[in-house]
Amino acid sequence: METTTKVISIINQKGGVGKTTTALNLAYSLTEFDKRVLIIDLDSQANLTDTVGFEDEETKVITSYELLTEKVGFIEAIQESKLVNLDLIASKVDLADVEIEIADIIGRETILRDSIGKVRDQLEYDYIIIDCPPSLSLVTINALSASDSIIIPAEPSVYSISGFSKLLDIFNVIQEKINDKLAIEGVLITRVDARTKIAKSFEDKLRELFGDKIFETVIHQNVRVAESQEEQLPVYLHDRQARASQEYIDLAKELLSNELR
Repeated sequence: METTTKVISIINQKGGVGKTTTALNLAYSLTEFDKRVLIIDLDSQANLTDTVGFEDEETKVITSYELLTEKVGFIEAIQESKLVNLDLIASKVDLADVEIEIADIIGRETILRDSIGKVRDQLEYDYIIIDCPPSLSLVTINALSASDSIIIPAEPSVYSISGFSKLLDIFNVIQEKINDKLAIEGVLITRVDARTKIAKSFEDKLRELFGDKIFETVIHQNVRVAESQEEQLPVYLHDRQARASQEYIDLAKELLSNELR
């Protein structure tokens, strides 16, 4: 039976909100439901690539840099990871220079979409999860152009609400001019400190912007997440009893449940 592949970008132009952590742990949690997942690392910091276990300097893997500069095709860029049902298109530091290299290419905003489109009927993934850079850049525009939907990790903070208006502006432009099927999958509230009351106030403000596009699942601060990053593992494989492990499983359940609506 033909697999229908859904492409989801994890995006927030603000760093430190759990974007890469969300991409990794959601992707892994989906595999716990027997879903085949491909992660695309579009962040030049390559933290996701390092966590999954690839180090470009040592293994010489093909990366998203070669993909976006059209040196390789989409399937050629895919690497097997050490995790079952989870593959990776890696990143590296050179990705920071990719915008200069593709600036004069006609159709530069849709390089990734076109690359996926050429082979989409050959892909056997249920989900492609894209870890976007922490900026509203040409690389991010490529991700949004290729995506069916976006997930926005949001850390409760009095300073973070203001950035969402700009993100929504970019989203609306992409939806209007490049990808009319792009949708908001949901806003994921992350790094919640149960000792404070700011999360509820933050959620109320988010609802003013995003309506009902807020995930019921929230991700609380949990030391097990940091420990899992040190071990270069999804938190579920580090400690499946940890609160964060169950929360990411709940997020995957919620995502899958939303697909049935």
